[in-house]
Amino acid sequence: MELPDAGIVLIASASATAFLHAVIPDHWLPFVLVGKAQGWSKGKTLSYSALSATLHVVVSIGLGTLGYIIGIASASSIGENIESVIGISLLLFGIFYSVWGLKSQGGSLHIGHSHGPHSHEDNLKGKKGNITGWGLALVMGLNPCVVALPVISATVSKGLIVMLLASAAFALTTILLLVGLTSLGLLTSYKFKFKFLEKYGEVLSGIILSLTGIAFLI
Repeated sequence: MELPDAGIVLIASASATAFLHAVIPDHWLPFVLVGKAQGWSKGKTLSYSALSATLHVVVSIGLGTLGYIIGIASASSIGENIESVIGISLLLFGIFYSVWGLKSQGGSLHIGHSHGPHSHEDNLKGKKGNITGWGLALVMGLNPCVVALPVISATVSKGLIVMLLASAAFALTTILLLVGLTSLGLLTSYKFKFKFLEKYGEVLSGIILSLTGIAFLI
């Protein structure tokens, strides 16, 4: 089956839009910083990044398809409202994370040598780290790619094949690029070690998350 020229253009546009959207640091840098601050393994960090990217794709394609039904203006408005909610959530999440990081630093000194308390604190930190990872993945992932909605919506009118191919192109480009850039960021962070970042990485990560939230709101 030969695809129409318009369909080929839409498929290429979906992939190009995903590429330009995914390379923006605020979509993958938070995972690098938080993963480094939490001491996550590379696999764990990338799994959260992949989850976020997958949610991002599902929400974007869903809203784009909805745009064909209710109108792209309405769907874009919904997407922008979601983006605002995500921005506020990231801002608050970042503030909380920074404060938690500062409190952790304040309570990091221990007198004596006792394995019990340390073990308890390590377990507590691990649980908080998991909550942080899931929370970050959900907050980042539920933020749709608003600029892609018109492209995705247009593919619906060109038939199921064009829609599926465009959605697949958008999904693969987004997921592979976000996970790839997160991996590259982690490799870079492993090469360059800064004592300040190791000590105050959680605080800095919270600040970056808050700034990312502000960027979504602007």
